[in-house]
Amino acid sequence: MTGPDRIVPLYSSSSGNSTLIKCNGAYILIDCGVSCKMTTQALIKSGVYPDDISAIFLTHRHTDHINGVKVFSKKYHTPIYATSATLAPLDELYSPVTAIDENDIVKLENGPEVRAFPTPHDVPGSVCYRVINPENGNSISVMTDLGRVTDGMKGFARKSDVILLESNYDPYMLEHGPYPYPLKKRISGGHGHISNPECAEAAEFFIANGTKRFILGHLSPHNNTEEIAAETFISYLADKGLVRDTDYELCIAKKSEPTEGYVL
Repeated sequence: MTGPDRIVPLYSSSSGNSTLIKCNGAYILIDCGVSCKMTTQALIKSGVYPDDISAIFLTHRHTDHINGVKVFSKKYHTPIYATSATLAPLDELYSPVTAIDENDIVKLENGPEVRAFPTPHDVPGSVCYRVINPENGNSISVMTDLGRVTDGMKGFARKSDVILLESNYDPYMLEHGPYPYPLKKRISGGHGHISNPECAEAAEFFIANGTKRFILGHLSPHNNTEEIAAETFISYLADKGLVRDTDYELCIAKKSEPTEGYVL
């Protein structure tokens, strides 16, 4: 498992989320929200076998983040790390399971350091993660299902080499779309998801603090498009004097297939 650190979003949307990270020679998954079969297919397409995965870190217990973890656990016995609240509905796991606190630091043997940080999503025990290579200092943050971007979250992820950052919805599309009013309020009310403009505003801070590579993730299939998310991000930052491919790099995580991501 030699070679450079990298991040590959395998799936990213409200239909299912899973992100492959290679760091310090170890492969880990952040979430396993699609079926074991689909996860396996995406891993192999990315040049990795399921047996290569050293650990799975779960962000929270919503179905689109844990849907495949039971079967993956049964087939491959991959160690699983998550908060107690996230693990609560996951009975009959066949893997070694470690309950972590919302601010824990996990040091994998002969691998990366994984730091957790709480997010104000509308489910107990929700966290984001930062994966750090202790050998060279490279770090990758995965930040979705945020609710809102707090100062603490900004401090947690600042100076990351790559951030997979939620850009869930376009405010106009959400307001005028088919969702019932309570669901619209849940999404936009500070404990659901962050919008394209909120994502771009957070990126401005991260760019000022050393991050140059971004992956927009967890786009809503009903309230967003890749084109609108990218245009909002690029236009907002252009108004601040920041230019794509000069001041930062950008890609969009795909809903149903692996995205190229970044090699560090």
